[in-house]
Parts: sequence; structure tokens; C-alpha cells
Amino acid sequence: MKSEFFSYLDGFNLITIIVPNEINGYNKKFNLIAENETIPLTILHIESLGSETKYTTEVNETISLNESYYVSDEERRLSFLRIGKVVRTELFDMMYEYDKHDLGATYTKEKTIFKLWSPVAKEIELELVLTNGMRQYIDLTYHTNGLWQTEIFQDLEGAKYRYRVRVNEWFKTITDPYAISSTANGTYAYIVNPNKFRKFEYTIPEFSGKRVDAVIYEASIRDLTSSPTSKAVNKGKFVGLLEGHKDEGIDYISKLGVTHLQLLPIYDFEGVDELSQFSSYNWGYNPSQYNVVEGSFSTDPNNPYKRINELIELIDYIHKKGMRVSMDVVYNHVYNMKTFPFESLVPGYFFRFDRSGIKTQSSGCGNDTASERLMMHHFVLQSIKHWMNTFKISAFRFDLMGLHDIELMTKVNIVTESIDPHVMIYGEGWIMESTVPKELRSNMSNSQFMPNISFFNDTFRDTIKGGTFSKTIGYALGGKVKKNDLYYLFTGSAIDRYKFSNPSQSLNYIECHDNHTFYDRAKILNKSLTEEEIKDYAALAMAFVVLSQGVPFIHAGQSFLRTKQGVENSYKSSDEINQIDWSLKDKHQDLVNTTRDLIKLRKQHRVFRLDSNTKIKKQIRIQTTSPEKNTIGFQLTDLNKTLCVYFKNDYEHELLTPGPDYELIFNKDHITSGHENDLVVNKPGCYIFIKED
Repeated sequence: MKSEFFSYLDGFNLITIIVPNEINGYNKKFNLIAENETIPLTILHIESLGSETKYTTEVNETISLNESYYVSDEERRLSFLRIGKVVRTELFDMMYEYDKHDLGATYTKEKTIFKLWSPVAKEIELELVLTNGMRQYIDLTYHTNGLWQTEIFQDLEGAKYRYRVRVNEWFKTITDPYAISSTANGTYAYIVNPNKFRKFEYTIPEFSGKRVDAVIYEASIRDLTSSPTSKAVNKGKFVGLLEGHKDEGIDYISKLGVTHLQLLPIYDFEGVDELSQFSSYNWGYNPSQYNVVEGSFSTDPNNPYKRINELIELIDYIHKKGMRVSMDVVYNHVYNMKTFPFESLVPGYFFRFDRSGIKTQSSGCGNDTASERLMMHHFVLQSIKHWMNTFKISAFRFDLMGLHDIELMTKVNIVTESIDPHVMIYGEGWIMESTVPKELRSNMSNSQFMPNISFFNDTFRDTIKGGTFSKTIGYALGGKVKKNDLYYLFTGSAIDRYKFSNPSQSLNYIECHDNHTFYDRAKILNKSLTEEEIKDYAALAMAFVVLSQGVPFIHAGQSFLRTKQGVENSYKSSDEINQIDWSLKDKHQDLVNTTRDLIKLRKQHRVFRLDSNTKIKKQIRIQTTSPEKNTIGFQLTDLNKTLCVYFKNDYEHELLTPGPDYELIFNKDHITSGHENDLVVNKPGCYIFIKED
């Protein structure tokens, strides 16, 4: 039925009515029409909206959110009472919280239980497609706390299903937001038997749990094998990384000494046709099904188990190679709010709106999820638990973490540590506008309230590499930087509350999937640089990343001058732009060796991995260097040894004088041994001396 005016339930007793002026009269009267009664509405306020008039009205009867109502005017015109702001009230959250962990389809051989949460749905119908192709349509029954449920007493393994939901006047077809298996491109969810998931052969590698002991390496499943230079047969697939090529992929990364391999999105995302992977490209920050594995990485995305088992097999292999797996998660927005199941189930609840009722989009992606609301809060926690329990994920990188609330991130810490005490949580704590009060946002300005979470340190990136959004030349490219700033960065950005409350919170990086690679940025900032000069600077930058206090973070290909051909934001660029060119590894093997040697030194000397400001203040001080030079030195003392670490960013001749009894152990870009007390240098790089006490 087409309405000539509109009505919305904005509170449990509050109804807002919007009437076009062409049908608006004076002393308007409205009634609420229920199934068996007519209830007069009391007008509280009238407001002109230009071409429309807004009536704020009150009803003195209890409204059942899962029943249909109409509003009539004095001319007996009818408007379906739509769900409005009532879902964003505190009372709604308190009344309809469902905190059990059984939403979705729960399978046993004897029966499958289907559960959905929607306090405002009027009807929910299950569309079930059996393995023989037969379709069944079953109504779900409403219970309490917004729970809809049905049970089917037969073995439904391998069957497909989806739902038809009516909240307002019309039905919408949706997939199950709690599903864990899906057909290609998310048309239907699958019912699967978790007992048939592949079993892990290898345990999660040991890790101290101290974040400063981690070395994180970020990579995309697709990028690692999509290049013609990759020997993988199944390019862009999980299994492509298992095909035994010891000089690339997982084997190469593990030989660097990395502790955590961070994978770009591996949950189900939009932007890539799962049946035609290479017809388009996308990083994957377009969430479609949070608990389903992305099908384009699978050799058979229409198989209920294939994508799950292929990912488990890959993670098991990564564990075999001594690395933990970090998962890039994007709970701050979805690809398309209008078509996402949450919005069809409870319109306006799972997303943020401003005071005017307009959806926010601080994420820059068209919508922001509302992590502060109880059911979104529960969903994130249960999703994280699913990935940990099913796939043995042992670290999480939160995209745009600053949009979440502190309470959620604190609970993430608690929940994940209850499963794995040595889990790592880190993310983008950018300071962004949000409807969440400033003091409750999980961004860097509130890092003192989240001591167990690490943050990408953009100050480190821009100081060492150069301005991301400006032409400022960073220290590692020969730029002039205050030595005091370099001291704060080297000591974990936490001394004197420079940026964080403790060094473990500083995730030190110069390059990631976002923005230019170091090589491309160097070419942009100084077109006259030769490849050898860029390599010198890249070795210096890598040394600052790996040896600084905090958590080092390395981007795939960074250790051999990866280029994206100057593209700054390659999120949907071609494979030719995003692929890892493995021939560069051979071409720049010396820089690869530099990276490996630096990580080895970091692990050998615990003084590079101090986990408190007290230790840092006691054990690290600036070493005297010429005030006219850009070179900076640090003296690091341990129980029975002292290290002098120099960073030099120019080609001028210079004498480094750590003092008597020092031995050179790292010369510009490689581990060495010698007995030099003094060293004349004329190239950018890192120079390390040691004195045994």
C-alpha cells in the first residue's frame, strides 16, 4: 500500500508523523490502528519542515514491536508505522539484549536449529534448499528478547538456506549474518558439520606474549602469488601458497625471522567475483559476510567445506614455518548498508546516525557500524571467537579502530586472552569524528586507557619516511629532523607521553598496504635518486623500524623495494600494480639480507625489546654526535654489554667514535665482525658497535 504520509516509531510511546503540505490541514488528528482497536494519538509538537509538517505524537498504549500498526489521519488515510529511532534508545538495548552464543544455524545430524535476532520483525521465513534441489519454506517463531527460531528434525548437512524478513511493509531476502559457510558470491548460506573441518597438525608457535617480541609482516593472499614471477600454479589462492616454492611466499617470509604474518582480509568481501577472480581486484575492505571465508581465494567457492579447509591448511602450514597468523578485521563498516542483513533485520540499529537521523560515514565507506550497541558489541566478540577457535588466529589488526568504543576493544582483549593468553591486538587508532563521546573512542588520544593494545604510529611513519600527504622529506630519505624527535621515536614514542603510555603500544612502520611504498615515495620526492641510493635509504629505514623500541611492522616486498608503479591507493588497481614481483627479491638480495640480519640482532639483544618506560630511561641515552650532522647515535646498556647504534642519512664523510673496546657488529646494511674503535663512514645506513663488560 502506498502511503500519502509517513509515520515512524521513534520511542516506545513516541510516534513521529511527516505529512506533505498538500494534504496537511489544521488541527490534525491522528489515530494508531492496531489489529482490533483504534487508539488516539496525542500531538505534543508541530514543526514546519518547508514542504512538509512534522508531528510529534504520543500513544498511551504499549506497542509490540513485532506486530503491525497503521497511523490514520482525519481523512482516514493510512500510513504503515515504520520502525524509527526507537531501536537506538537505551531502553531498546536493555529490553532486547540476547547474549547467548547460538545465533545462526546450529547443526547436528538429528536436527538443525535456526536462530535470528530481530525484535522488530513482523515475519521471518526460512527458505531451505535441500541437497537434492527441493525447496522448503518454513516460518520462524518469535520468542523473547528479539529471538526468532525454528528447528528442523532431519540431517541438513550441505543444504543451502536464506531468509525472507518483513520489518515494515515489505519482505526482504537476506543471507544469515551469522553464517560460517556460503555459496559463491554469498547468495545462500550453507549448513555445515564443524566436525568435518580439517584438523590442525601443528600447534600455534610459541610466543612470549610480550608485544615487543613480535615482528609483524603484512601480506595479501592474492598479491603473494598473482605475479608471473611466482612459481605458484594456483595463483591468488590459499593453496597457491602451499606449492613448495622455498624462495618465495610463506617460506621466504619465515626465513626473515618474522613472528606474525598478518593477512589482508580473508573474510568474505565484495568487489571480486568469486567465480571469476581475476576479472577485478580488491584489497577486501568491503565486508559482506564476517564469519565466512572469502571464496575468491578458494579453488571451489561453491563447495561448502573447500574454502574453510583450504584456509585451515594454509594456516597450519604457516604454523609449521614458525609464524603466528594475524587477521585483518573490518568491523567498523560494511560494503553496502542497505543490502547488509543487519539493516534488513533491525533497520537503523547496527549503524550510527547523527542527531538529525542521518547516517554517519566517518569511515569514508558510506556507513559506520555502532559497536557501542549491545548486539553489535556481542556480534564482534563472537565473530572474533569464531576465527580464533576455528582457524587458530592469534592476532587481530583492527581497521579504523578509532571508530570503535573503548569498552568493545577492552572486551576484545579479555575475550581473546581467555582463549590465547599470548594474543596480540592492534589497529588504526586514528583520531576520527564519531557519535561516540571523545573520551570513549578507541583512538590514540585515549591510548592510556588501552595499555594492552598497539597502535599504528603514523608519526613514526611520516618522520622516517616523509609526509604521507605532503612533500616533506623524511629522515630516512635525507631529510632534516630534530634529534629529540628521533630519540622519542627510537625509544617507543612513550617517554614523556610523547604519543603512548608504554613502548608496546607503538607499532613502528614506514610502509603498509595503504599509501605509497617506500620506493615509490622516494622516487616521487626526489626523482634524481638512483636505485642504489634508494636501496641505501631503504636499509636505513628498515633499521629504524626493526631496532626501535616498540613493535616492528614490515610490508610485503618492502625488503626488496616493492613498487606499485607510483599508485598511492591501490585498493582496486590491477594485479599488475598490486602483485609481488619476486624477481625483485633476487635483484635486491642484499636488502633482503639486511632485513634478516636486523631482525636477528633484535632477537639476540633484548635491549632492543624493552617493555617499560622505566627500563628505557635507565638503559638508553643519546650518544654524542656532531651537532652539524644529521647522524644520531644511541647508547644501549644491558647486564654485561653496551651497544652503540648510529643512524646516518647522508653521503658525507664522518667519523663514528663510540669509545675504546667497542667492536663493530653491523656495518651499514649487514652483520659483520671487527675490532674498530672508530669508523669512517660515507653512506646512509645503520652502524652498530658492541662492548662486552
